[in-house]
Amino acid sequence: MISAFGQQFTQTIKGNVTDKNLLNPIEGVRITIDIDSSKQAITDKNGYYEIPGVSVGRLKVTATHKDYLEISVPNMLLTSGKELVVNIQMEEQQVNVMKGGAVRGKVSKLKPINDMATVSARTFSVEETQKFAAAVNDPARMAQSFAGVIGADDGNNSIVIRGNSPAGMLWRMEGIDIPGPNHFSSFNASGGGISILSAQLLTNSDFMTGAFAAEYGNALSGVFDLKLRKGNNKKKEYTFQAGLLGLDIATEGPLSRKGGSYLINYRYSTLGMLKKLGVELFGNTNFQDLSFNVALPKTKAGQFTVFGFGGISTQINSAKKDSSQWKTQLDRYNTFYGSNTGAVGATHLLQIGKRTTMKHVLLYSSNVITDRGEYYESDYVHTYTHWRNSIGTSKIALHSSINHKIGKAMHLRAGLIANRWFYKTTQRQLDTTETLRTYLDNEGKTSYLQGYGQVKIKTGKKLTVFAGLHSMFLAMNSKYTVEPRVSARYDLKNNQAVTLGYGLHSQLQLPGVYFAQATNAQGEKTYPNKHLDFNKAHHLVAGYEISFKGSTRLKFETYFQHLYDIPVGLSQNSTFSVVNLDFGIVSEPLVNKGIGQNYGVELTMERFLNKGFYYLVSASLNNSRYQTHTKTWYNTRFNAGHALTVTAGKEIKLRGDKKLLGFNFKTLWYGGFRQTPVDVERSIQYKQTITDDTRPFTIQLPDYFRTDIRVSYRINHARYNSIWSLDIQNASNHKNIGGTYYDAEDGKMKTWYQTPLIPILSYKIEF
Repeated sequence: MISAFGQQFTQTIKGNVTDKNLLNPIEGVRITIDIDSSKQAITDKNGYYEIPGVSVGRLKVTATHKDYLEISVPNMLLTSGKELVVNIQMEEQQVNVMKGGAVRGKVSKLKPINDMATVSARTFSVEETQKFAAAVNDPARMAQSFAGVIGADDGNNSIVIRGNSPAGMLWRMEGIDIPGPNHFSSFNASGGGISILSAQLLTNSDFMTGAFAAEYGNALSGVFDLKLRKGNNKKKEYTFQAGLLGLDIATEGPLSRKGGSYLINYRYSTLGMLKKLGVELFGNTNFQDLSFNVALPKTKAGQFTVFGFGGISTQINSAKKDSSQWKTQLDRYNTFYGSNTGAVGATHLLQIGKRTTMKHVLLYSSNVITDRGEYYESDYVHTYTHWRNSIGTSKIALHSSINHKIGKAMHLRAGLIANRWFYKTTQRQLDTTETLRTYLDNEGKTSYLQGYGQVKIKTGKKLTVFAGLHSMFLAMNSKYTVEPRVSARYDLKNNQAVTLGYGLHSQLQLPGVYFAQATNAQGEKTYPNKHLDFNKAHHLVAGYEISFKGSTRLKFETYFQHLYDIPVGLSQNSTFSVVNLDFGIVSEPLVNKGIGQNYGVELTMERFLNKGFYYLVSASLNNSRYQTHTKTWYNTRFNAGHALTVTAGKEIKLRGDKKLLGFNFKTLWYGGFRQTPVDVERSIQYKQTITDDTRPFTIQLPDYFRTDIRVSYRINHARYNSIWSLDIQNASNHKNIGGTYYDAEDGKMKTWYQTPLIPILSYKIEF
């Protein structure tokens, strides 16, 4: 409902209230709004509520029920353009037998959505991905503001967590593992140039950085557990956004009269306008993507949804036929790079009695990388191929899980994940003798299984204990692992808590390691690394947190990771270890005899949005090192040593709540990554960059510094709202060194720099 009378705009708030553990709807929950006590609703048998005629602006939604802990969701922004959907999960009260009464309190919004996660875990909101400066609606870029998280590259949203390789990340959507949802991704990389997922599709989700709950496997560093929101099931709504990154269109509405909803988002971009502003990008850069979430009408057979995403991205560069413009060797190449990533899945949620639910998720996913380059001779006529690669993986996965409440103080969750893994690769590249050599030309398939069980036990109102097991089996070489996980949270007086967690975690090798080919002495094709075991790591995390009045929290965590069974080079003199690998292909024979260590301390001071102001200050000290056969400790590639991030913002109301002016900034300062020295003599001899691997990562690049700024202006109109925004990445245009290399074109060492100042202007309208 929109009212323009007296220039007072109103809108509808609605949503569903469910049990946090079982996801069952809760009937009889009272929903109240802080700005108007007369605006209330009671949930129906499906857990649904609706409150029309609420004045636009910031507000708090509170849910109360005699059998559940009260929960408040503060600082929700209600606008005139779209109805506000606030879905709430409530936690059942525990009966205190000693006192004969119920333990009451508020559920903190600081806790992750997954009730089995307790250490190194937090919820992030869609608003944060939109509000944080230069996050450009990307969860991975937004996460760079969190403690222990460092961006791996300005032009990429890969993230380094506590010194681990970006390859240690796990992406999950709707309860099942997915490939990294990114455009311009490298082979099996966790990141890419920009996220495929639009913020229009996401709802509040979880981010974890260590000692994960037992249901998460095949990861060593972090987990993005993404949740999709459902479309409006009563009314059609639209969002249109245009800017320097391209066009973004979303539509949502009811699926049928029997219920259900749809939500579809499409984006198209050429990035050409940025180049016209003086921001040089690599060649002709294009991408487009489509994502959707369809909730079918609920029946006796349960709730079904269908979801998916797909992205196509290309970078094309054509060499100029003028040698006077060839400043570097790269200027002589015609190149094409294509990255296609997608997934489509279905979920089924079934309630069995009052205390048990079952969920099934089926998913098909695929990632295909095409990469080729041709080198121009000086006559501008003849070219020869330097590389021609086509690398693809796909997977069919099924995750079946069961949730069961064993009384009010105990919750059990168990599941089985079956994965069928397919691969097809062709890699041809010029070797040091200038021969186009075929390194890979194969296809195949294998399977791996994962199983887990975990339990949450509340002993009184202070102590909560989590315990479980995760197991994984790889059919290709019959390797398996059994991983214990245990953690606890103890709530002290005065809003304080201590946490402790331990977990054994393992991860499969990258496909480019397992499926790389080599040629033996007899000229036969072999797979030297199919036998490899999983990467493994012991995680230990201890933490303390205190919450103050005014929505402020201080959190301290210290952690230690011991990595073992890490593949390293077979040669006794090799310094190669996969801890430094984030993507690519490794045909060198490896053995599981390496180890590594990541340890450090993290401090977070955070004020959640209150009275129009928020801030997040994250600081960390860390060390990341590894060993091979040499028994010598080396710095890992990602050992930055220290990091400090300051993120803050202020909202200013204009003309009541009709207009909202926002100022946001983010400053990143952390130690540089490590680089192996270039062997200049051999590089000159072979006309390409060759490193001195006897001294791995002995050079630390200068400290990294960057400031991002965001200014936004939101206007509420009678039946729509609009937003102008300007994000400036690296607003001071600071030149951060990315690394050094040998350029065969002029026979000199060169330094390359990370991204300069990038302005991103956009306009969005919601109606």
